Amino acid sequence: MSTINSASSSSYASSSYVSGLTDLDTAELVQDAYDAKMEVADNVEAEIDEVELEIAAFEDLQTLLEALEDAAEDLTAATELDSSRDDVWVGKSAYLSSSDANTDASDVVGVLVDDTAETGTYTLEITQLATAHKLGGDTTTDSTTAMSLTGTISLVAGDDYEAVDIEITADMSLDDIADAINDQKSTTGVSASVLQISDEEFMLVLSAVDTGQEITFDSDGADTTMAQSLGLLAADGSYANELVEADQAIFSIDGVEVTRSSNTVDDVIDGVTLYLYAEEEGTEITLEIEEDASSAYSAIEAFVDAYNELRSFVITNQAYEAGEGADEDAVLFGDSLLSSVSSTVYDALSFTSDSDTYASLASIGITLDDSNYLVIDSEVLEEALVSDFDAVADLFSYSGSTDSDDLLVSEADGSYTGTFTVDIVTDADGNITSASVNGDDSLFTINGNKLVGVEGGAYEGVTLFFGGDSSQSVEVSITSGLAYDLTNSLDKYTNSSDGLIANRLERLEEQVDDLEEEVEDITADAEEYAAKLTERYSAIEAELYQLQLLREQLDALWGDDD
Repeated sequence: MSTINSASSSSYASSSYVSGLTDLDTAELVQDAYDAKMEVADNVEAEIDEVELEIAAFEDLQTLLEALEDAAEDLTAATELDSSRDDVWVGKSAYLSSSDANTDASDVVGVLVDDTAETGTYTLEITQLATAHKLGGDTTTDSTTAMSLTGTISLVAGDDYEAVDIEITADMSLDDIADAINDQKSTTGVSASVLQISDEEFMLVLSAVDTGQEITFDSDGADTTMAQSLGLLAADGSYANELVEADQAIFSIDGVEVTRSSNTVDDVIDGVTLYLYAEEEGTEITLEIEEDASSAYSAIEAFVDAYNELRSFVITNQAYEAGEGADEDAVLFGDSLLSSVSSTVYDALSFTSDSDTYASLASIGITLDDSNYLVIDSEVLEEALVSDFDAVADLFSYSGSTDSDDLLVSEADGSYTGTFTVDIVTDADGNITSASVNGDDSLFTINGNKLVGVEGGAYEGVTLFFGGDSSQSVEVSITSGLAYDLTNSLDKYTNSSDGLIANRLERLEEQVDDLEEEVEDITADAEEYAAKLTERYSAIEAELYQLQLLREQLDALWGDDD
């Protein structure tokens, strides 16, 4: 936004203005008249400065509210199946401990959990790691000299790869043969390297790409002959030099023995990937999967910080001293929109849920001090998150529950909150034939096992999933939470297209534009007036000058009486 310079420093001058013909200081008279006109512009400029300060203050308010809204959104959760969510309340953490005080559990196994993992405790014991099969060949004195071998070798590791015939020619060295095998490793699952044992000893080494998979050669005589020629197979078809056997990983989960071909295991515990690092038979590793209380604590702390930043802004803009009036920095003192924002936020902070344990901010250790800043009692909050994580989640988030394991609230968009009983009727095969609330079967549509709230109806936005096979009546409870309510309430202020702050800023910007146009009009009027005065004074000076010349001529003609 452009700002017009203060009119008080302006001056008026005209290139067509001729001064000095007489003793009259007409230039000063014109400037005084111009300045008198521009005093009005000075007042308008001062008004522009005040409005621009107000604009800056509302822009700061918008930024602070958006930060608070974002922090609140991080504490909300869509009411849908946990497998579809990614919010802080479905996060999981894994904790490891060892039965052997001298063994660090993280040296034995690594764990990665995702949001779909169930909380619980598991006992692991690793008795054998999976290893990659390795075979050695005969040694040669030089890896770069032609081997004078001709034929093919066909090899593969495991069932997930395919055997390939690899051509060996007389001019190929040991290095060339290794390169030819590596060119096909993505198909065969076998890689090759040349191991330098000493200055004059080089060995071809074959390795299975995957652990637990055995390297095999085709039974075709030519293929076996080439493998024998390279020293990989003995004359009877056995391995001539097996460096490392292809072992499976063997471990137990809660006493149940499990075998896998890889040391990375993601199909034993849902949502959990195990990385087996070391064989520690006799050492039990305890794996605990818990709710991610640490991330939830951080999100709550960020919410409190965002609120306190807003509170500091409000205090600054409400500063008042008796006898002195509003503080100089209280740009929005007495503004109704700021008062409305404050009331909305304070109302949201007083939210209470139906929980028997953690129903308010105070119950989880978050209270207002004498200046209405939020303060966290870390011990109380940590205890709340550990002892009843779900109750704390319900305090902040939109949530849905039923009194039957057969019915789930699979989705709810916030359109409805409250409690109702749905009567579900099934046929002999367990298919839903009707769903009604208080005898009204027009409120939900039936889509397979889903009950979808009718658009425009009382339960619009609510989707229920029925997993039962017999008729029953189920009570459904859908509640909002503190963060959810606050997010919805703040949107009417922060919405960039039609929010109250955006509308106020638009009006203030228009006011500045109008005032700047007014300054331009006043300046143009003052300049026009000064120009007319200049022309008038110039004419007067010219006439006076002519009269002065005439007088001088008469004095010269008649003589000087003095």
